[in-house]
Amino acid sequence: MCLGRESYGRTYAVVELSYLQDNIKAVKSHLRKGMQFCAVVKMDAYGHGIVEVARAVEEECALFGVATIEEGIILRKGGITTPILILGVVPKGQYRSLWHYDIMPSLFTREQGEALSAISKKEGKSLPCHLALDTGMGRIGIQVEKEGAVELGLELFSLSGIEICGIFSHFACCDDRDKSYTEMQERRFADYLRALEERGIKLPLCHLSNSAGILEGRGVQYDMVRDGIAMYGLYPSKDMERKLPLKQVLSWKAKISHIKEVPSGEAISYGASFVTREPMRVATVPVGYGDGYPRVLSNKAKVLVGGKPCPILGRVCMDQFMIDVSHTEAEIFQEVTLLGQEGEEEISLYDWEEWGVFSY
Repeated sequence: MCLGRESYGRTYAVVELSYLQDNIKAVKSHLRKGMQFCAVVKMDAYGHGIVEVARAVEEECALFGVATIEEGIILRKGGITTPILILGVVPKGQYRSLWHYDIMPSLFTREQGEALSAISKKEGKSLPCHLALDTGMGRIGIQVEKEGAVELGLELFSLSGIEICGIFSHFACCDDRDKSYTEMQERRFADYLRALEERGIKLPLCHLSNSAGILEGRGVQYDMVRDGIAMYGLYPSKDMERKLPLKQVLSWKAKISHIKEVPSGEAISYGASFVTREPMRVATVPVGYGDGYPRVLSNKAKVLVGGKPCPILGRVCMDQFMIDVSHTEAEIFQEVTLLGQEGEEEISLYDWEEWGVFSY
């Protein structure tokens, strides 16, 4: 299914939901049978459209991971009934919405726990939560190496009205070739779980593995995995071995707005950073950094016109950039591929990474 092509003439994204489903099937084929699957759809499903993505993959998922409570509410209002876990922090003023929309927070401080427990009594209903552990990411979670970490976990487990139904942590360096830091995080996670068990806690759903962990076979001994970037068709690092046939889900298109013949010695765009060395046929593409096209791609990137790579000439402007179409039969209003495949050629986010853009 393609979204957006019919509605936008200047520029539009094409989201192939069938590729998304294919990627999940490929990832699941890499896991043991019965492993639960969390689809991470934070930040508008990595820009792919949170509700549309969630609807397309809901049958494959035991859980959706989001960054904020607002994203969780959007999913609920969009008809999503699968359990939702907020992987970030919920502001205190929004705690009651967790009950109203049936959304789980990440729990890791005494202050959170006591406040949520108090509200639970007023709501007359317990609140499912996942205990977050910081094993080395340094982001959120109980700092497992800190004195009193296990005691804090036990205290949170004991709170009335709080149902801890999951425990998780997050890999920081699993896409690196050197796995020593990942091994340290694995040890810390396992040690913390063991300490809870030794104190009488029956472990709930445990999950550690992210996209890199799934692909590298790390943290997959637990109950569930969380898949983010791989679900959308990208490996967490260009250096990782391509073990699965992932397909890039999103393409970005535009249409040529103008074509002109330019003589030798003419400057193109701001700062005259590109000057023609020979007569050229130059096309204008009505997209720029105001649309999110990175300005760092100036004089570096290529786009596809009629399946042929065409380099960007000069600086990317706020709403336009220019390309060399001298060796094509380009026409005004012809489609241009900024990201994605056209014929045998492809512009991928790995190409953007080579040109200085973070591939996510």
